[in-house]
Amino acid sequence: MVIFTDRGWLIETDQYADELLNEWKEWIKQGKQNPDMNYLKDRNRGMILLLLDKIKESGNQAFIPYLELWEKIDYKKVRNEIRTTINVLNKKESIDHSAIEERIESFKTALKGIEPHDQLLKCWGCGERFTFTTGEQQFFKRKGFSYLKRCKKCRNEMDDEFFY
Repeated sequence: MVIFTDRGWLIETDQYADELLNEWKEWIKQGKQNPDMNYLKDRNRGMILLLLDKIKESGNQAFIPYLELWEKIDYKKVRNEIRTTINVLNKKESIDHSAIEERIESFKTALKGIEPHDQLLKCWGCGERFTFTTGEQQFFKRKGFSYLKRCKKCRNEMDDEFFY
């Protein structure tokens, strides 16, 4: 999984938020009370806000005791979002369905990936730029080869030295 691109990070945060949510669901099944919520402090804020959105969407009021414990130890901005989540679960505030749909659509788009396109690479031999076409990329991927590092001219020169 690539997580260093915006697309990869979006996918990773969604999966990690699901893991945390599933962990809380397990706690509810086990009847776990007063877990240490410090593990959520200082996490990536985007991922934490996504977790809170998923909790809102669940409508499960059994999460409220965990949210209240968490609210006591986290920073002001996160505490405000936790309070909003508790209010949504208690039906004191409504949930923004358009934001949910937008998030789901962006996640679907991230999972689709990008269309392959020609890449402009720099030759390790001569330093000139050359095009690595989509067809070449697909061929190299299918054969399990690593991507090109040298332009055609430099590859031919290396072949001449090797074979003659």
